[in-house]
Amino acid sequence: MFKRYLILIWFLFPVTMLQAQDRAYVHDLVKRLSSPGLHGRGYVKSGDKKAARLLENEMQKAGLTAFGNSYSQPYHFPINTFPGTMEMRVGKRKLNPGYDFVLSPSIGSIDETFSLFWLPDTVTTIAAAMQFIDTTSVGQFVVVAPSGFNQAYREGIPGAKGVIQLTKGNVWWHVSGARNPNGRLALMVREDALPRDTRTFSLKVKAEFVDKHETQNLAAYVRGCVEPDTFVVFVAHYDHLGRMGSRTYFPGANDNASGTATVLDLGRFYAKNPSKAYYSMAFILVSGEEAGLMGSSYNADNPLFPLEKIKFLINMDMVGTGSEGLSVVNGKQFPFQMALLDSLNQQKNYFLDIRAGGESCNSDHCPYYKKGVPSFFIFTRGSENREYHNVYDTYNRLPFTSYEQLFGILTDFTEALEPGHNH
Repeated sequence: MFKRYLILIWFLFPVTMLQAQDRAYVHDLVKRLSSPGLHGRGYVKSGDKKAARLLENEMQKAGLTAFGNSYSQPYHFPINTFPGTMEMRVGKRKLNPGYDFVLSPSIGSIDETFSLFWLPDTVTTIAAAMQFIDTTSVGQFVVVAPSGFNQAYREGIPGAKGVIQLTKGNVWWHVSGARNPNGRLALMVREDALPRDTRTFSLKVKAEFVDKHETQNLAAYVRGCVEPDTFVVFVAHYDHLGRMGSRTYFPGANDNASGTATVLDLGRFYAKNPSKAYYSMAFILVSGEEAGLMGSSYNADNPLFPLEKIKFLINMDMVGTGSEGLSVVNGKQFPFQMALLDSLNQQKNYFLDIRAGGESCNSDHCPYYKKGVPSFFIFTRGSENREYHNVYDTYNRLPFTSYEQLFGILTDFTEALEPGHNH
């Protein structure tokens, strides 16, 4: 009888573990967040505001408690946007924005035809490029840099009217330079979209600088049942790149609808199981990450509870894969907590590999870490999805390969932080 009882427990354990997280909920939320109606959760057509309303409703439905009268923490920042015309023509062909080309977020409105100067395919540095350029006439040209010359798009060519960076793969966009537009003309273009014999191209762009883009962070918590004045914090950014012109939007399923949905699923779990919240569990969704960590910086500067009360903070960004393992930025900075993660992984074989990284200000943990908050930034790794900052980061390409493992190690880690826990 006793052996039969043990067998029953063994079979029930995986079911109980699977009931802890809600994969269907996460999939559905990622699908809604990355849908065309939210416009890439950016700064055109109120994409980030619409996403915030959806997420506030999810917090309320989950039964999470707001800090004060609202889940919302309003703030603003300047941003250059592209709400309208976005046309690049090569001869009679109109290139497809986001698929064939992207442009620097710091460019202003423009309607012009440009002459091209092609660098040889062997050029890979600015110093080498200058050997081929006539500095007295380069100001008349947009210089075409080969795919191996990765500096060109970021840094430009001295004296040139602009630069086109060719790429053999998908074009990718960023908006981190959009808060201080300087009019610099730089484009990234698919190599097969710009024939080698092209001598001119035309560009017509409608840009709109918004001096005060009104946006908001979202925050909620589950009160701790033993030490409610101490917090474990989960953070994710819910914004993405938004729209580049009226026809192209960047879905941002992995970056970072995946982290957003995971934070909310954790919120739902602790709201349903408050006895598991030894400390108060805080869930913070920030905007403005793509524009330069704006939301997390504002929240860290204007915290909703004292930062010194944070036991540990975990930021999640791009957690929709996992076949190759888990990476932990700041893992080397907090060896005790990293050892806890490793120990849990060895006990339960959650991930094939957990990789500890050093400090890096590359995501929303950084503003808190700079203020002395112990924190990790975690992301999953896997060849099943490597889409990044492009139009192909879509819901249907995101498998959430190791979602149960991610959820399991996060909740186990939170429990392991409790005093007297057997590590």
